[in-house]
Amino acid sequence: MLNPTNQTELTHADAVEISKTWILLLISGLISVIVGIIILRVHWTKDDLALVVAILFILRGLFRAIVRPIDGSGRGWNVFVGALEVAVGIAFLVWSGPTLLVLAIFIGAWVVVTGIFDFVGGVANRHSTSLWWLFAIFGVIEVILGIILLNNPEGTLALIVLLVGIWSIVVGILQIVVSFEVKHLPKMVK
Repeated sequence: MLNPTNQTELTHADAVEISKTWILLLISGLISVIVGIIILRVHWTKDDLALVVAILFILRGLFRAIVRPIDGSGRGWNVFVGALEVAVGIAFLVWSGPTLLVLAIFIGAWVVVTGIFDFVGGVANRHSTSLWWLFAIFGVIEVILGIILLNNPEGTLALIVLLVGIWSIVVGILQIVVSFEVKHLPKMVK
């Protein structure tokens, strides 16, 4: 995805190397959209939802850790955020029956963290990708949604399911769009 430090200039060779990972972004985006649709269509128990969210976090974390940032820099931030996503997913698996309060706190906190990273990464990479503003906007939206969840942890499971489903679909669509930009990155870098 995007690296919030943006400390390196993207070379054509880097662009060619990065473009090889476009399919991983596409797959990650498709998985996120499909899981989001499933979350919105199925009547879930807390345990079932925890399992689906765990799988989603683990898969997204693994994909994020593998994909190299668009600006050609190292994978440091992606590995860090990916490891956090995997850790959150494992936490959902370990606690087989999390209460609504724990579920809301985990989801709210993680949405805030990913929102901050997406916003900072988008702004820092405004010269590396034409879609930087999408990351910044979705980052702000994620932070706001996360704060809402953190401030109302007793909210209904239906609200949490709705937010997680929509969030998963939106992030997945963003990844799908960016995957095609990454695919054509060598043409944009001379």
